[in-house]
Amino acid sequence: AQAVGTSDRAVCKRLRLVVQNEMIRATVLRLNASLLRHQNQWLQEAHHAAAIRPWHSMEQPHRQQHPQKRPSQQLHQLPLQRLPDQPKPTSSDCNNFVPRVSTPSGAKKNFCEYSCPETVREICHGKVPGWSMRPVQDITVTKLGSGLSNVNYRVTMTSPAVSVPCVLFRVYGKGISVLYDYTMEFQTFKMLSKFQIAPRLYASDDEWRIEEWHDSIPLPNSNMCNPSILVQVAAQLGRLHKISFKPDFPSELHAQQPLHVTRLERWGDAFSQIARHPKVAGSVARMGVQEMLAEREWLAKFVVEGSSGTSSGLDVVFSHWDCQENNVLQTPYGLRLIDFEYSGMEHQAFDIATYFLECTIDYLHDEYPYYKLCLHNFPTETEQRFFCCVYLSEYLGVAVKPEDAAVSVLLERVQRFTLVSHLLWAFWSVIRAHQQSMDGGFDYLHFAEARWALYKQSKDAMLQALQGAGRGTGSTNRHGDWQQHGWNSQKHFV
Repeated sequence: AQAVGTSDRAVCKRLRLVVQNEMIRATVLRLNASLLRHQNQWLQEAHHAAAIRPWHSMEQPHRQQHPQKRPSQQLHQLPLQRLPDQPKPTSSDCNNFVPRVSTPSGAKKNFCEYSCPETVREICHGKVPGWSMRPVQDITVTKLGSGLSNVNYRVTMTSPAVSVPCVLFRVYGKGISVLYDYTMEFQTFKMLSKFQIAPRLYASDDEWRIEEWHDSIPLPNSNMCNPSILVQVAAQLGRLHKISFKPDFPSELHAQQPLHVTRLERWGDAFSQIARHPKVAGSVARMGVQEMLAEREWLAKFVVEGSSGTSSGLDVVFSHWDCQENNVLQTPYGLRLIDFEYSGMEHQAFDIATYFLECTIDYLHDEYPYYKLCLHNFPTETEQRFFCCVYLSEYLGVAVKPEDAAVSVLLERVQRFTLVSHLLWAFWSVIRAHQQSMDGGFDYLHFAEARWALYKQSKDAMLQALQGAGRGTGSTNRHGDWQQHGWNSQKHFV
């Protein structure tokens, strides 16, 4: 501007003013856009809060824990000659930067000390992100229930404007080693957190861990065959079963035997030892200890013989293994599977068989024996075929229709794995009964006897259907016959 005349300098000055005004205008537009984004975010958060408010109001009366986590109720010793309408267990992405530290030597607390609400409050105050800057008095601790596997607490920060308003504090129980490997369970939990399947992990120790809390309610048993629920659960299982094909899936987990193989042996051996204990000996003797143990060898062969091939039900995949009503949560953003402590590698048919059987067991029954069998709720053949076609469509990544042959092949294998579910949870129930306190509400021995009775009747009906089809103990497509003769023959229990 100094090198030109006065008129040129005036022009340059005006140009500078124009440029400055444009810069100011652009800055204002950016600020407005940023403000609009924040307003949209605030509106979304307000909408989400409004959406989950009904879930909060329903949560206290309806959030049901696994039977092993129910409040203690007086157990009445009733005769088990008749099996009335008649649970089995339930719990909840991992931040890799969160270290898993051991309690310093000499400062080790026992199970009861970690189960103290004051101890839970102090740990969460120091470990949950953002909570250490708030008064410890603003933390409320609510016990959700207790049992063999763990004790769970809902821990809430009542102070406003915290990034994590609520967490689940889990205290590990004692005596779980006979049921599952705790070390492997924790590694599996971290893997599932990494894959954004399990809840986020905030902190952990040898005796406890702090997990993400989900606002939700369990899936009512009466809704398990609702088509909208069937399609979501089938798709969830299809996606879950595919994670073992990921390149970063742990090789040591991938190399494991199917869980039913190891648990038939391990749980069966534990059942055999516990059966002699005076606390359970009388009831278990009526069931027939040696007869139950003898089924293991036959069953291990029966479930895998016959047809094979991809998606036939025999693919060894990562399995949830306990897909029942209390382990399927209804959230504002859809269904979510929780409680992976029994998870591992298993034939894909097992999860489907488990879900179908769980449709018949209501764990929210408030009268003795604190569960109810509703065998007429077993999915119809139409519902089963619908479930399996959705599952295969997700698992294979191609459209599969209910009438396709692939659905029939899968259902034949699912039928056989219902026997595995009955026998293993019968073993499990006797083990749980042995470790249950005398004032426990849920009658595990009653449940064990019911599952064993269902095993025997289902086996008989299945073999009759196979023989009627002239197939021996091989595969059969007479699924409708098996359902009719197998499940309908058990309705005298209801």
